[in-house]
Amino acid sequence: MSYQLIKESNREVWVKLIGKLTVSDFQELQALARSSLEKSGKFRALIELEDFQGWSKESGWENSVFLEDHEGSLSRLAFVGDEKWKVEVFMFTGQPMREIAIEFFPKDQFDQAKAWLSDENLPNR
Repeated sequence: MSYQLIKESNREVWVKLIGKLTVSDFQELQALARSSLEKSGKFRALIELEDFQGWSKESGWENSVFLEDHEGSLSRLAFVGDEKWKVEVFMFTGQPMREIAIEFFPKDQFDQAKAWLSDENLPNR
């Protein structure tokens, strides 16, 4: 398994991605997002990249769209990890073309990512 659920509350979901992200794992994460939506409407997500090795090269990604039908329900998305993944993460998420705020924080700025994620005074986009 390449992810671990760290925290799920009525407003935030924190997930740690470890190693390679597979299509199956991504689909499970999408289901987790849908479940959070059913519980609370809008939510925010923090994705921590730990020893991240990118995305698997299997078939099925062509049918996997990030936040395909629920973009308006996710208000903020923070990634924390090695900066070498920043460009690829933004490409994968479609940032800056998204309606939501998406930010990338270096590993040593985990606390800043948490603060940004929960700051009620910041615009969502």
